[in-house]
Amino acid sequence: MGGMVSKNLARCLAKICGDGHISPKYLRYNNTCKELLDEFEEDIKKEFGDFHLIRGKVNSGTSFIQIQRKEILSVFLSHLNSFKSNDISIPRAVKKSSVDIKIAFIRAFYDDEGCAALRFNKLTQEWKRNINLSSNSFRILSEIKQILSLLKITSNKIHKNNLNNSYDKTHILSISGRNNFKIFREKIGFKHPRKKLILDLILESYSATPRRKPLEFKKLKEKLDLIPVPIKGKSGQLSGSPTHKCSTPRNVCVLNSHMSQVQAQSVFEMGTGVTTQL
Repeated sequence: MGGMVSKNLARCLAKICGDGHISPKYLRYNNTCKELLDEFEEDIKKEFGDFHLIRGKVNSGTSFIQIQRKEILSVFLSHLNSFKSNDISIPRAVKKSSVDIKIAFIRAFYDDEGCAALRFNKLTQEWKRNINLSSNSFRILSEIKQILSLLKITSNKIHKNNLNNSYDKTHILSISGRNNFKIFREKIGFKHPRKKLILDLILESYSATPRRKPLEFKKLKEKLDLIPVPIKGKSGQLSGSPTHKCSTPRNVCVLNSHMSQVQAQSVFEMGTGVTTQL
């Protein structure tokens, strides 16, 4: 499909590329974050009209929204050219759209696949900060890197997550540096509450060093300690993605939600590249 898309549809497309699943019979968006699920439902209804969506939970306890309308599936299928995790890309219509549409897409993708991290290195007595974006698709990370550059955000070289593991196909696009964090928060940001909070704390950490600002440092450490770890689902797994590749401690890194399915059908897990029998 060649035409431009709305912000609503751009975010929905990104969510299906991230923590979504699609087949010719239905599409589904899984997430543990209520705000992201509600945004998906709101965007879908603004784009396609008010209708009944299926809401439920998979065995692990992760919530999902499912759509089975053929006319909606046809729109998504016309934009998403590949279901293989190592081949997903920004849809052509999003690329042809204005900058604000591109931003809407990558913000939603960062909310699913991104990791904001702040940790303190006791040995060097320094804060370590980064925003990582992980995907099996080098292509989509390269496209996002170009958009970041357009926004004057300098990102680091895309690299493999684990060179010593042939089964790990994940690539990482990382952002570091105070000015880049500031522009990212101003122009892209996060909707996920925990990721949004951690990004705020990352910027706060620049004025909360242990030597120069010990009181501010102590307060920031206390704020970090109050951030809850991802809760465990019924299966005993953390309610983030079992394939998430961020190497950051879990108390300061927000995980995403690639979860198993419950229906006896074959669908594509676009974030993981696994075809799952439901």
